[in-house]
Amino acid sequence: MTVVFYDGECRFCSAVVRFVLRRDRDALFQFASIQSEAGCELLAEYGVPSPGLDTMYLLEAGQVYERSTAALRIARRLRGYGVAASICLWIPRFLRDFCYRVIARNRHRILQANHCFLPTEDQKKRFLGL
Repeated sequence: MTVVFYDGECRFCSAVVRFVLRRDRDALFQFASIQSEAGCELLAEYGVPSPGLDTMYLLEAGQVYERSTAALRIARRLRGYGVAASICLWIPRFLRDFCYRVIARNRHRILQANHCFLPTEDQKKRFLGL
């Protein structure tokens, strides 16, 4: 099981989920809001009892990745982004996570859309706890 955990109340995070859904043609990823019961329980089961809402998590092959590592591991599995994401993973984590934290701190200002993301019926099957 490969699960992307995201802040379900953040428009920027929802835009990232939509981005992944559009490019994940092989349906590799499932999704869970960090605020959902399913998301909280699964993260706690894998050693993240108090997840931060400003952090994206990825559960992949029984291991939880966070922040830039999670984002790049997701991108690496999307068509057209694999090579660039793999190269970026060579950048030291403290530098990648610094950039990640700047974006995370400002994510509510970066995208101020006036609508919520509503998954289609097919997409709903990929969301845990819906």
